[in-house]
Formats: sequence, C-alpha cells, structure tokens
Amino acid sequence: MIGAILKKILGLGLMFVLTTCWSAPDSRPEKVDVAIATSPSVISYYPFEIAMAKGYFKDEGLNITRSMFAGGPKAMQALLGGSADIAVSAYANTLNLAAKGQHLQAFFLMIDYPAYAVGLTKAGQAKFKGFESLPGLKVGVTSPGSSTHMVFNAIAHRHGVNVKSYSVIGVGALAGAASAAQTGAIDVLVGIDPVVTMLTNSGDLKIVADLRTGAGTFEALGSRTYPEGSMLASTEFVQKNPKTIQALTNAMLRAQLFLQTASAVEIADSLPKSYQIGERDLYLQAIQNTRTVYSKNGRYDPEGIQAVLKVLTEFDAELAAVQKKIDVSATYTNRFVDVALAAQKK
Repeated sequence: MIGAILKKILGLGLMFVLTTCWSAPDSRPEKVDVAIATSPSVISYYPFEIAMAKGYFKDEGLNITRSMFAGGPKAMQALLGGSADIAVSAYANTLNLAAKGQHLQAFFLMIDYPAYAVGLTKAGQAKFKGFESLPGLKVGVTSPGSSTHMVFNAIAHRHGVNVKSYSVIGVGALAGAASAAQTGAIDVLVGIDPVVTMLTNSGDLKIVADLRTGAGTFEALGSRTYPEGSMLASTEFVQKNPKTIQALTNAMLRAQLFLQTASAVEIADSLPKSYQIGERDLYLQAIQNTRTVYSKNGRYDPEGIQAVLKVLTEFDAELAAVQKKIDVSATYTNRFVDVALAAQKK
C-alpha cells in the first residue's frame, strides 16, 4: 500500500517537472499568436505550407493566423503596415527596402533558386526571336513589383533590353496565369509550378529559361545559387522576439527535412486538395520537377546573397545608388537555423 502511494507521488512529481520544463518562461515564445502574410500556395513555398498542414507550428507552441495575398508586394505591404508579423516572400525584398531605409531580416531560406520558368505562349512564339525581341511584348508575372517581375527584369537587362520596353501584366500564380497563357492575353509567362508543368505538357508554353535548377539559374542570371523564398520579419521584431523566431525556424526546418525525404505522393497527400492544379499525375510531376529547388538546410550562403544584390543593382538605379550604404549582412541571419540544425543533429 505504502509502495503504491510512493509510486503515485513520484509519478505526480515527474509530471510536475515535465510540465514545468515545457512551460518555463525562458523556453516559451514571446509572441504566441503570430500573423503571417503569404502569396498563393505555389510549390516554391511548400516548406511553409507543409509546416502549416502538418501542425509543426502548433508543436512549437505557436498559433498562426495566415493571410494570403495575390502577390509578394501585397504581402510585404501587410508586413510593413503592421497587420502581419512575418511575410513569406522573396529575400530580395530585404535589399530593396534597405535602399529605402526600411530594415527587414530574412531568417529562414526555403529555396536555393528562383524556381520560376520563363515560357512563351502560343501567341508569343511567333513574335519571340530571342530576348532581344522583348520590346513591345506582353509579359505575365505574378504581380508587378514581385520577385517574378524583378528576376525577369534582370534576365532582360542581361540581354541589353530596356526593362521599360515591354508591358508587364499581373496574372497571379495559379488559375489566372494558366488562363492568361492559354487565351493569348500574354506573350511571355514568368510562371511557377504546378502551372508551368501543366502548360508545357499541354503544349501551351515553351520554356526559354528554366530557373528551377542550378544550371538553368546560372545560364539565366550568372549564379548557381540565388536565395529567394524566405521567412522575413522586421529587424525590430526579430530583436524583440528571438524565441518566437526560433520556434518558427524549428517548425520550418522540420518541414524542409520532410520535403527532402518524402515522395511526391506523400507531399501531395499532406496538403489541402485545393492546392492541386489539373490532373493528379500532372500535379505529382510538377512536384517532382521542383524537388531540387528546396534548400538543404535553410541557411543563407553569402555568395548567393551577393548574387541577388548584383542582379538587382544591374537594373535598379535607386538600389545601385545607395548600394555601398547598405549593410548587407544585416538583411539575413543564420543564427536561428544553426540552433535548429544543432538540435536536430542531437
């Protein structure tokens, strides 16, 4: 009898210790309710989508409120306006905004390459004789000012084309992009999977620059690495909420590791069915086509950071004018992902 009582007391004591450790003030996020602004659910942002779908953020003690916007610029507006704490967007935004005196910091890298493909629609194939023939053509991007727009401008500039000589039209990343390409509303599409795979398989798109691989990125931009899709926050938010940023990073690393080992079927089945575009076999093919874009560890490579800066300053006169005044090292950090990686190894 006495032994049973002692066993119960010891059990309650152990439970108290575990509960106390889990809820200890020094291990809990400073901000539990986190608002995140994102663009559409394209494959290049699937690390975030996986973390949401599989409950990894909840496991870290976070309650995520997610707002989806038509393109990166709107998501950035939400972040800068204070309605979002975090933005899922392109790393390049940190540099563009630093030129304007606004300070953001990228803390987790999702993809090593832009993950876009530049393709000619049936309407554009007869007009396109090389990138030098871009003047006068209609180019579809996710939204004006987005990373798809910036990267395309960089490609055009590298071919000696004035970036103001062609029309830029926002077509979104999913159904709108597919419709614009199929109806001939645009001549060129800067597209993202799964739409790119769907359109190329149907013959509605002919790829002329593929930035879904290191080789294609090097051919288009002159760099084998080009950090894009990232988790961004204001520098002030990162400084005030390091435990929250660490919790977000821990969840994102779990998602990144899942994407490295899961099959295309496992990835598709982990996400809402509404994310699927077209036939399932085609959707699985699109996932497979984009597997190589995901970062292996979520870290930023200084060489890649410099590649983005070089690309942007080639055609952005405002950024080029203040380039020397920008503290590039302050636009990103590997501090949190290094902690997460060390914990994962243990």
